[in-house]
Amino acid sequence: MHPRVEKLPPPSPDWRRFVQVVHRQKADRVPLIELAVHPEVVNTLLDEPPAATDDAREALRLTAERAVRLHHRLGYDVVKISAPIPFDIPRLRGQDPAVLGAGAREWANEHHGPIGSLADCERFVWPTLADVDFGPVEAATRVLPDGMKLIGFSGGVLEFAMDLIGMQRLMLATRRDPALVSAVIGRVGELIAAVFEKYCQFDSVCALWLGDDLGHKHGTLLSPAWLTEHIVPWYRRFAQLAHEHGRPFLLHTCGNTAAVMPAIVATGLDAKHSFEDAIEPVEHFYDRWSGQIAVLGGVDVHLLATGDGAAVRARTLQILEHCSHGAYAAGSGNSIPNYVPAENYLAMIEAVWEYNRR
Repeated sequence: MHPRVEKLPPPSPDWRRFVQVVHRQKADRVPLIELAVHPEVVNTLLDEPPAATDDAREALRLTAERAVRLHHRLGYDVVKISAPIPFDIPRLRGQDPAVLGAGAREWANEHHGPIGSLADCERFVWPTLADVDFGPVEAATRVLPDGMKLIGFSGGVLEFAMDLIGMQRLMLATRRDPALVSAVIGRVGELIAAVFEKYCQFDSVCALWLGDDLGHKHGTLLSPAWLTEHIVPWYRRFAQLAHEHGRPFLLHTCGNTAAVMPAIVATGLDAKHSFEDAIEPVEHFYDRWSGQIAVLGGVDVHLLATGDGAAVRARTLQILEHCSHGAYAAGSGNSIPNYVPAENYLAMIEAVWEYNRR
């Protein structure tokens, strides 16, 4: 274990603390939340080598177990877990330039995907719920310490549709071939709903989390009106599904989504995640929306990646002073990728512990 991790106070997790905050109630302390901590950062902080297996499924299980162990020791009450939907989507690949990078980095082909027509949509081998590997959820459940629970995560409706059609081609198709876009979105949305239903069969899963990036720095990727008509209704369905099973529904979405946020909040979701200071500091969003939904994270990833520990500590405490009156859980503005120094991540964690001890 990393020496600075060992020096943290003993953990005392209580998943109800996080749910309390998501329901916009004041908890006994500000809980931690993170969308993802890269496995290379997890290994660094656990001081363990990469999992020695060539079995992809076994690697996902070991990664899930390690994530639980690290989150517990750092002081989290909940940890996000994924049962990835295995869409067959070719990816672009290149050498990972991150400090901890050990191989290739993948990204989406923004120009085109495997589906370019309704005929392609019919021919495409769509995964079913039976194809989704819930092994990571089962593995994480087996090692969950008392007091901790999981948050079941899925990629989003728009993101998957863009991967399947291609971002550029989908944008054009919203005008030229709306039937294609509707068909793909419908297939994707139904499969996500099935995954969320399955998560709710696990007592260890206390919330559902959707990741669906809708914007860039200056606005939404598609018009707010189009998103409100075609994407946001799925959020309403997922929120209703979660609530029917007694779980809160969380949304992670990147970019400047201000124009569509009223429609999103009206779906009944419980919390929003992903903030970037260059778009809107988390404090501004908190002031506008914390009376209706909870706010998650907000320590800018650019600062975490390029700043020093003192700057990360100062910014974390600044956010906590403003947002810790309820309806807030602390964490990064997005996630902890492998280009964030482990020491900076720890500086954020330590600042939250420091604030909670006051």
